[in-house]
Amino acid sequence: MLPIRNELKIKKLKGKTTIDFLFKRGTVYQTKNLLLRLVLDTETSVLNFGVSVSKRNFNRAVDRNRIKRQLRAVLKHHEQSFSIGGKYMLLYTGKNMPEFATLIDETKLIINNIRV
Repeated sequence: MLPIRNELKIKKLKGKTTIDFLFKRGTVYQTKNLLLRLVLDTETSVLNFGVSVSKRNFNRAVDRNRIKRQLRAVLKHHEQSFSIGGKYMLLYTGKNMPEFATLIDETKLIINNIRV
């Protein structure tokens, strides 16, 4: 028989008030090209995730959408690393198109630095 794990559900981060609260009260973790804002909630088993890319750095929507897709894939890749529910917002702050491998490495660095 397989052991039962406490699985966290991943959902989209929605709502202007929720995102505003995250930017006002959230904890910030940063690497060279990524910034993670989060508010941890130990009582829920839901991860609310949002990704964002600055329009100032990437004028073309095609580029922004590509980076967002890559960020969501990176989060799926690291979903086992998250042990606490809450609200998370991952922002790409770099000025050049990222490589997938660098996004994976930088996300791993950020996740390892999260303190409860």
